[in-house]
Amino acid sequence: MREFHRSLLWLAAGLAGALAIVWLYPRVFSLVDLSMHIDRATAEAIALERLRDFGTPVEKAYVIVTVASNGILERRLQHLAASNGQPAVAGSRLAEAAVGWRISVYEPAARSNRWTYRAEIGLDGQVLSLVHRVPEDEGGEAPDDATVRRRAEALIGQLGLERTDFTAEPILRRSQTGDRLDVSVRYRFRDPLAGAVPHGVEVIFAGDMLAGFRRFTDEPELDALAAELRGLNLLGTLLLLLGFVMVAVVVVPFLKRYHDGQLGIRRGAQILLFCLVVGVLGMLIVGPGMTEDSNWGNITRRQNTWIMGAVMFLFGFVVPAVSAAMAWPLGEWWARGRWPEKLAAFDALFRRRWLTSDVAHSSARGTGIGLLVTAASLALLLALRPLGVWPMSVFGVNFVMASALPGVALIALVLAAGVPTLLFAYFLVPTWAEARFGRSGFLLSIPVAVLFAAGSTVSVVPLGGASLLWILVGGELWATFRFGDLLSVMIAGLLIFLAPLALPALFSPLAWLQGNGWLAIAVALMPLVISLPCLASEDTLTYRWDDVPVHVRRIAERERQRVELETARGIQQSILPELPPQLQGVEIAHSYLPASEVGGDFYDVLALEDGRLAVAVGDVAGHGVSSGLVMSMAKSALAVQVTFDPTVEAVLATLNRMVFQSARARLLTTLCYALVDPIRREALYACAGHLFPYRVSRGGRVQALEASSYPLGVRSDVETVVRTCRFDPGDTLFLYSDGLVEACASNSDQPFGFDRLEASLARHGDAAPAALRDGVLADVAAFTGNAPNEDDLTVLVLRLPAA
Repeated sequence: MREFHRSLLWLAAGLAGALAIVWLYPRVFSLVDLSMHIDRATAEAIALERLRDFGTPVEKAYVIVTVASNGILERRLQHLAASNGQPAVAGSRLAEAAVGWRISVYEPAARSNRWTYRAEIGLDGQVLSLVHRVPEDEGGEAPDDATVRRRAEALIGQLGLERTDFTAEPILRRSQTGDRLDVSVRYRFRDPLAGAVPHGVEVIFAGDMLAGFRRFTDEPELDALAAELRGLNLLGTLLLLLGFVMVAVVVVPFLKRYHDGQLGIRRGAQILLFCLVVGVLGMLIVGPGMTEDSNWGNITRRQNTWIMGAVMFLFGFVVPAVSAAMAWPLGEWWARGRWPEKLAAFDALFRRRWLTSDVAHSSARGTGIGLLVTAASLALLLALRPLGVWPMSVFGVNFVMASALPGVALIALVLAAGVPTLLFAYFLVPTWAEARFGRSGFLLSIPVAVLFAAGSTVSVVPLGGASLLWILVGGELWATFRFGDLLSVMIAGLLIFLAPLALPALFSPLAWLQGNGWLAIAVALMPLVISLPCLASEDTLTYRWDDVPVHVRRIAERERQRVELETARGIQQSILPELPPQLQGVEIAHSYLPASEVGGDFYDVLALEDGRLAVAVGDVAGHGVSSGLVMSMAKSALAVQVTFDPTVEAVLATLNRMVFQSARARLLTTLCYALVDPIRREALYACAGHLFPYRVSRGGRVQALEASSYPLGVRSDVETVVRTCRFDPGDTLFLYSDGLVEACASNSDQPFGFDRLEASLARHGDAAPAALRDGVLADVAAFTGNAPNEDDLTVLVLRLPAA
C-alpha cells in the first residue's frame, strides 16, 4: 500500500504540473503569438486562391506547406521588448511576421530550388506574402514610376491597408534580371518600432507584370544577431553528430561481449525495428516540409524530397537506432545483476503484460516527473527573463505542425529520436559507470545526462541560460533512473521531449490541432492509462524461467558450469600429487599445465619399501570433465595397485581393465609406467600407447626408450612388453604427454615436434632437473608465442644419483 500511496502522490504532482503548464506557457511564450487560428489545409487554400491574381495556376503542381519562422527577427524582438516593453512589441506588425504558414508551388519537373509561386500566410489567416517567380524570358518593358506607384497602391488597398499605415513616400528600386528590368516598391510601416527596425510591404514587378508582394525587414544589426544565434546552430550540428558518438562508444564493447556469448540481440533488434518504423512513418509525413530548404544537385523538387529525406533519416534516425539496439543489451548486461527491479516494468511492456502494478507505479512516477519537470522548466525560463534569457518561440512551431497528421508525426519523431537518447544517456551510461567505478562512478554519468538534455529542451539564448535548463532536465532524468526505474525514465523523458512541440497545438483555438496535440500526449501516457486499474493491486511481474532471455539463461548455465568445473578442478588438484624434490636419492621435477579447467593428464612417483620408485605419466584423450573423471579413476587405481603389486605387467593389466569397463574406447587412455631402481641404476618400463620417454645422459646425449603396446581400454586384455633400461650415474629420465610435442604457434598448425624437443633436451641436458624442465618449457613457450594450450601438458623429470 505504501507504493500505491506514493503513486497517488506522483499523479497529484503531475496534475499540479499540468495546471502550472497551463498558467506558465502563455506567459513564457508571449512575445510571438504561436496560436494557430487556421490549419494547414485552410492556409493552403487561401494561398492557392490568392496566387491566381498573379499568374496562371500550375498544372499537376507539387505543393509544399510548412511553417516558416525567422529566428533573427525574433531575437531582434527580444531586444526591443527589453527596451520598449513586451506588450508593445508583442502586438506590433513586426512580431506578426516572425512566424507563419509558407506555401510553395513547384512545376512537376522544376529543380529543387525553383519554386513558381510562394505565399506566406500568418497563423491568424492574414496574407503576408504572395510572390510569382516570373521566368526571365517573360515580362515586358517596365512601366514608368507613376504607373508603378499607382498599381502598387491599388494592390495595397486590396490588402486592406491604408495609405496612412505607411510613411509619406514609398521607395522604388530597380534591378536587372537577364534582359528584363524589374521594379520593387517598398512601403515602410508607420510603426513605433520602425525607427529601430525599418519594415513594411514590398510590391514586386517583373517587367510590366505584377509579380506579387512580401513583407520586408531592413535589419541594421543582422550580423550581430546572427552571431547571437550561432551557438544554437552549432549545438544543433553537434547534437546530430551525437548519434555517431553513441555508436562509436557502444560498438566495441557490444561486439566483444556478443562474441563471448554474453549478450542477446532479440530485444535490441526489436528496439531497432521499432525506432526505424516510427522514424519512417514520421519522415513520410514531414519529409516535404522538412527538406524544402535543403537542395542537392540538379534534381527535381520531388526527387530532392526523397533524397534529402533519406539522408536526414539516415543521420537523424538510423544511426541513433543502431546505437539503441546495442545500448539495450549492454545496459541490460550490466544492470541485470545489480538492479533487476529497474528493468521489470520495461520488460513487461515487451511481454505485453501491461496489467501489472509494476507498470502502473512506474507509469505514475514517470508521468508525474515528466509534467513536473516541464512545468519547472517553464518556471525557470520565466524567472530568468529579467536576466535577458529568452526561449526561442519560433523554433517550437515547425514542419511537424505543418504536416497533414501533426499528432502522428510528432509522436513518431519523438519516439524515433527519444528512445535511443534515453537508453544511451540515462540507462547505459549510468549502469556502465557504476559497474566500472562503483557507487561513486554513478555520479560520473551526470555530465552525460546534462549534455544529452540539450537536445530535449526549449531552445534558449544565450546558451548560458540554456545550461541551467539542461542541468534541471538532465539531472532530473538521471535521478529518475537512479531512484526509480527505466520505464519511469522513458515516460518522463518522452513527455519532456514532446512538450516544446506539442504545446503550440494544445493551445491552438483549432479543435483539430488540439486533438493532434492530445493524441501525441495520449500515446506517451498509454502505459499509465492501460495499467491504471492495477495501481492498487499486488499483481507484480513474476519472472519464470521461460521469461528469462535466452542469452541470460545461457550466461546462468555457463556460470553454473564454471562453478562445477572449478569444483572438479579443485578435486583434481587434490588428487595429483605435489612431488618432493627428492625420493630415494632421485632428484625430481615436474610440471602440469591443463588446457582447460579440468585436464586428462595424470602423473605420480611412488616410493616402494624395497627402495624402488614407481613412476607413471598417463593421458586420457581430450580434456574437460569426462577426461578428468577417467583420469581420477586411473590415478586412484594406480596408487592402489602399486601398493599390492607394483610390477609393470600387473599395473597395466589392472588399469586396462578399469578403463575398459568404465570408459572403453570412447576415451582412450595412454600410460607410460616404469619401475626405477636407483641403486642398480635400472628401470623396467612399458608404454601403453604413450609417447616414448627419453634417457638424457651427461654431455647432452638423448635416447628415446622405445616400448609400445595398445592403449588402455582398447581390449579387455592387454599384452604388455616390458623393456629394461640401464642408466649411467647422473642420467636423467624424461617423461611427458603429447601436449608438449603438439603445441602449436598462434595462427599456425606447425607443432613443436620431436626434433625440437630432442634438441631442447640436448641443450639443457646437463642442468639440474628443475632447470631442465624450465628450459624445455621456455623453448616451447618461445615457439608458440605463449599461445593458449590446446591440450594438457605434463613433464616429469627424474635424475639418478651421480654415484
